[in-house]
Amino acid sequence: MTNSTIAERRSRYSDCYVSAHTLPPRVFPPNLRAESAAICELTKSLAENPSATVRYVLDIAQDLCGAGSAGLSLVHLDQTGAATMRWEAVQGALSAHEATDMRRDSSPCGLCLDIGIAILISRPERVFDQVADKLPSIAEILTIPLYDGGRKPLGTLWVAHHDSQAHFDSDDVRIAEQLAAQLALALKLQEQARDHARALALFESHQRAQQNLLTYHQYEERALFEQAEIENQQALRFKDALIVEAHHRTKNTLQIASNLLALQAQASSLAQVRDALLDNAARLHIMARVHELLCANANSTQSVFMPQLLQSLGSALGQSLGRTHPHVALEIECDQMELPAQDAVALVLLANEAVTNAYKHAFANESAGLITVALQRTRENALLLRIEDTGNGFASPNGAEGTGLKLIRTLAAQLRGTLDVGGRDIGMGTRVTLTLAAPVPSVDSENADDHSSRLSLNVLTNR
Repeated sequence: MTNSTIAERRSRYSDCYVSAHTLPPRVFPPNLRAESAAICELTKSLAENPSATVRYVLDIAQDLCGAGSAGLSLVHLDQTGAATMRWEAVQGALSAHEATDMRRDSSPCGLCLDIGIAILISRPERVFDQVADKLPSIAEILTIPLYDGGRKPLGTLWVAHHDSQAHFDSDDVRIAEQLAAQLALALKLQEQARDHARALALFESHQRAQQNLLTYHQYEERALFEQAEIENQQALRFKDALIVEAHHRTKNTLQIASNLLALQAQASSLAQVRDALLDNAARLHIMARVHELLCANANSTQSVFMPQLLQSLGSALGQSLGRTHPHVALEIECDQMELPAQDAVALVLLANEAVTNAYKHAFANESAGLITVALQRTRENALLLRIEDTGNGFASPNGAEGTGLKLIRTLAAQLRGTLDVGGRDIGMGTRVTLTLAAPVPSVDSENADDHSSRLSLNVLTNR
């Protein structure tokens, strides 16, 4: 669309919209607790199931903004090459009109993309000139533009009131813009998932072709059979390369999500929201580090070298929490061992929660102390993870447990291990012990001489 056409559109509908950032504040305080809980659940959904996140975002937008409808509109090209806006997903009163296509130049969403900022359309029946007579009455629409990393327009997130007495405010704009950022990330993750699926389909097709070729060459001369063997080895190398690429893409995606959460935390003025976002960013960073180690594992055993992973955890915690607790030292010990990726992720997440809790709650008034993390195999070949500190000791007021301890118990149950949380045997402090009586057999590292060798790491902080 040319600049003159965009200018004509703005001029034509100048009395139908206003910049959303000029809206007045809400007359009653926003429910920040509900917003924080929704953002946390949305972050979890992004990490676990990006394909379901779009509907989840719309549910949250409709609920937090008190809207009658919420939807996602995406830019499409019809058979003639003309740009259209398709209601890709719709919740609420307008859900029956999902998959509706409108010309971009006849859509409020197209108008929002032309202007390039969040807008409030107060006379939508004029802008909906193509299908206005087919839709339920709409009082006003708040529309947020969506762009990819290169500022390419993807579509819009919008919420609508059908009650003429209801009006959007500046808090609704803030909420919708936060959700739009998450929605853009979800669309990117879905695109990458589709790319992965196409790559996997190509790989499976290649495998089937190789199998047919091997069957046919059973009746050929030995030279042809050897050639088929060479091709089969190439296919196996392609499989290894595809697995490494999948881990690389996953690592990049998790790192992007972690960075976005960290940026959102910096932008938030609420300590509770900021802490929740930073905690989730740290967890995503740990999972990204696991996939990075899997990329570096050339033998494709899909196992993680635990001393290296715990060293990365210690360095990250020392750089973040160590700055605010300069008198607290963190020491890490780990036997030479490799564990399957799923068990490695659960163990290091549990260690992260326990160490983070110790940093935040065990050392008051800038007191000095020591946090120790040890992972080792016992003589009975059990796996023992121990995290202890020399701080104020374990306390659980009124029997309540924080999010960190609940997550620790959940991870311990996932690992089918025995968890013990309590005081140290000597002096003040807290000890968290996880015992896996029948762990998945580990694979010794190529660089390890025996099971008893141990890597020790002292994470130095500014003293």
